[in-house]
Amino acid sequence: MNGQQRRRLGLSRRGFLQGAAAAGVGGGLLAACGGDDDDSAGGGGGGNGEIPEARIGYVTPRTGPLAPFGEADAFVLAAMAERYGDSIEIVDRDSESDAGRAGEVAQELISDGIDLMLVSSTPDTTVPVASACDLGEVPCISTVAPWQPHYLGTGGALGPDVEEPEQASAYNWHFFWGLEDVIENFIALWEQAGVAKVVGGLWPNDPDGNAWSDENVGFPPALEAAGFTVVDPGRFPLDTQDFTSQIDQFRAAGVEIVSGVVPPPTFANFQSQALQQGFSPPVVTVAKALLFPSAVESFPEGEGLSTEIWWTERHPFTSSLTGQTAAELATAFAEDSGAQPTQPLGFAHALFEIAIDALKRAGSADVDAVSEALGATNLATVVGPIDFSSGPVPNYSKTPLVAGQWVAGQEYPLELGINVNEQLPDLPVDGPIQPMA
Repeated sequence: MNGQQRRRLGLSRRGFLQGAAAAGVGGGLLAACGGDDDDSAGGGGGGNGEIPEARIGYVTPRTGPLAPFGEADAFVLAAMAERYGDSIEIVDRDSESDAGRAGEVAQELISDGIDLMLVSSTPDTTVPVASACDLGEVPCISTVAPWQPHYLGTGGALGPDVEEPEQASAYNWHFFWGLEDVIENFIALWEQAGVAKVVGGLWPNDPDGNAWSDENVGFPPALEAAGFTVVDPGRFPLDTQDFTSQIDQFRAAGVEIVSGVVPPPTFANFQSQALQQGFSPPVVTVAKALLFPSAVESFPEGEGLSTEIWWTERHPFTSSLTGQTAAELATAFAEDSGAQPTQPLGFAHALFEIAIDALKRAGSADVDAVSEALGATNLATVVGPIDFSSGPVPNYSKTPLVAGQWVAGQEYPLELGINVNEQLPDLPVDGPIQPMA
């Protein structure tokens, strides 16, 4: 999308909100005055379309190594406060990319009397916050963490001995994709690349790394079943400074695909050392680290890196709150911030879509009413349909996942190309992945 297209499609956040209010989409003043009769397409339950007064807690990483996950927060929070500030109070907290701190701020928010918690961005953030809400009996909506590590971290059980997974928490509703989806997408990418099927794993000793390397639900058994050889040097601390051991093992085993799940600073350290030591695999597909343009542009070699893709401005979905398409939401963010849109933007927006829809149908901020409304959620959002009765486990809903590669951009230095779209055929592909030079 070039600048002229952005201006034609786009509006600033304030301009869009004014236009939406004029079109009768609703907003804080309209909701407070009872002028917004539109009960969104949520499942179950009543409500008269008005938003009851409520205090909403919001926890994400805004500083530290996971800070790129929170790059869109300021825009989304300002937009929601402007639209719904007469009905809801949003109290946001920074987890500082630390699981302990995430739990602390969650407890503080619960003690301060919030009615509903929203949390996003890796199990290190979502698990301690959702667990605190379970203890405090506060409804919690979580996202941007693969469902398995979040479910296991909040008390769920999976494995060959578990015939039917049980509800992990009566107060937590989670939406995102799962390990089976990222495995499927990564394998499809690598099949396109035409390189040797030898994969080196960068799986750290954290909730994501332990789940992704799990012998039952993780990458190793799935890759081996698909004919890949897995080279796993073992778990390592996220603050590891020397990756010589991993690099030596990868080189000795003939690794041509490096995969894993690490934050941007960890990957930057690994890639810098690998290049210095003459290890340059043709395919590098690493989750978490390669999601954000600001991070990828800072790496020694960013072009050609590949990643899972949760959401882009090209996704064929529309906001239930504002009527914005994914493209219009991305344009509004770019106009307002001057920055390239990032994937968490859509999910931060969708958290509020689900929260507002549930509050409307609940008719009050009463914990039982809100919990019942959340359980009945069946809503078309800007990241896709959310139906908490659909599974794969109780209170969870999956979103579609695709995959692609960072290429030289037309508007920005690097832009994501779509290479795999099996889970979302309406999203056009740009061609097959190309091995890195």
